[in-house]
Amino acid sequence: MDYSKDIIDLHIHSNASDGSYSPSEIVQMSDRMGLKAIAITDHDTIDGSRSALESGIPSTMNFVTGVEISTGVPSFCQASSSIHMLGYFIRLDDINLSQTLDNLQKARKARTPQILQKLNDLGIDICEDDIKALVGDSLPGRPHIAEILLTKKVVHTFQEAFDKYLGRNKAAYVEKYRLEPETAIQSILNAGGIPVLAHPYLLKLDNGQDLESLVAYLKELGLMGIEVIYPEHNLQNMQLYSRIAKKFDLLITGGTDFHGDYKPGIQLGTGSGNFQVDFSVYEKMYETYQNRSHSQKIDKPKFTALDVYQEDYDPQLEVLEKKINYKFNDISLLRNALQHRSYVNEKSHAGLQDNERLEFLGDAVLNLVIGDLLMKQFPDVNEGDLSRMRATLVNESQLAVVARNLDLQPHLLLGKGEIHTNGREKQSILGDTVEAIIAAVYLDGNYEKGFEFVSFLYSKLLTQISNNDYKSKLQEFVQGVYKETPVYKVIQEAGPDHQKFFNVELVVDNIITSQGSGKSKKIAEQDAARVAYERLKKEHQKKDESV
Repeated sequence: MDYSKDIIDLHIHSNASDGSYSPSEIVQMSDRMGLKAIAITDHDTIDGSRSALESGIPSTMNFVTGVEISTGVPSFCQASSSIHMLGYFIRLDDINLSQTLDNLQKARKARTPQILQKLNDLGIDICEDDIKALVGDSLPGRPHIAEILLTKKVVHTFQEAFDKYLGRNKAAYVEKYRLEPETAIQSILNAGGIPVLAHPYLLKLDNGQDLESLVAYLKELGLMGIEVIYPEHNLQNMQLYSRIAKKFDLLITGGTDFHGDYKPGIQLGTGSGNFQVDFSVYEKMYETYQNRSHSQKIDKPKFTALDVYQEDYDPQLEVLEKKINYKFNDISLLRNALQHRSYVNEKSHAGLQDNERLEFLGDAVLNLVIGDLLMKQFPDVNEGDLSRMRATLVNESQLAVVARNLDLQPHLLLGKGEIHTNGREKQSILGDTVEAIIAAVYLDGNYEKGFEFVSFLYSKLLTQISNNDYKSKLQEFVQGVYKETPVYKVIQEAGPDHQKFFNVELVVDNIITSQGSGKSKKIAEQDAARVAYERLKKEHQKKDESV
């Protein structure tokens, strides 16, 4: 194969679904082959893309997050198989997409025992322990069952397992659960991705008009591309699919559908040997992704220049020092705190250290300081409630809020893959970096400096908690006005032990002032204190105004 041109492969499966190679092995193989862009598009899971990014993407390669989702066929269409929808440039932290894929994976796992039972009924000795030994905790699929049948000499070739037992309408075939096309397309779009119709040839539609009708329907649902370039597409197929793509203003994409050993004869990047997808295909896809992201503001950062990878990116440490209100004696600590694992992996020759050890230390410092602050601010609150209050402050979501308040995103040092998948806005990365910076300040100064820094970061959030502590505010007010202490009494307790519900009565100066309710005594007491405080405060103000 001549690699004088820039070649890519945008349809690859790893062992996160039904491929035989791990994501990191695929990245290494692609790098050795000189592929300029790749996408891991595992069935019903984004774990392969996530693992590839964590392993590190070479600076010479563009990485596209991906997934392949099987859908049902609309009633008007006579396709011989399910529709496969590829999703490119998806956000890996999208909650809705993750939930959709989780449901599909549960259905896929439930399908495997049914296939095994059919094989057992045919007299074939195969069990779930065989599957577990092969795939471990990975998602099992028919290729894994085929490999076991081959190992047990039930069949002589991998393909025979499908032709005789596992293929559609064969002896051990079990229909799989599929999403509606609209659900798959919207899930990809909502995750910031580009939905693409995979290998249309495999639909076995009789003529171009039938395919055109299907594409028109999918376009209305949000389809953005067709996989025109595919090993099983001949020249006539590709010409037809190209014309349809042009008619409906759709992107043209391509890839090998590489599965490793589970799809013999199809090699990474080259298919059957004379196959190639040019880098220009990736460039057009990426341009579309960028334009769509900017025009629709799909969870993109306020800045736009930083989503383009730069080999020698300047994190502007002096600017960041001003933002965090701390001047470092050893500025290398701050830079280390900004270095994500993906950045370090792509610069393995430089001997850099990622920020994960600092993150570990920063988490401990943060918990200690917040605990100290809460103890001082709420002297009458018990250990259980203090722990719950700390949990509302020290979590990924709140840390990401702190990071965004600091405008930390432009300073992150990320690898190419993370940059291209909106890594600067991922809660996990933002939160981990804040903890790493806390550790950097602690190491650069001392505990006192760390305490001051955390207090600075959390001043607004601590004020909000203080403002919500109506018991303390009521007690201070009542003692000042009535020289009394509020008394709380549980008047009703209902529900099972794991789901209790409480009603609390509040008495001030021997008068029932209010009632409150909640899932714990403390919540109910706070509710009663809020009602009493707001009413008493209003009454006291009226008295002052009448004087």
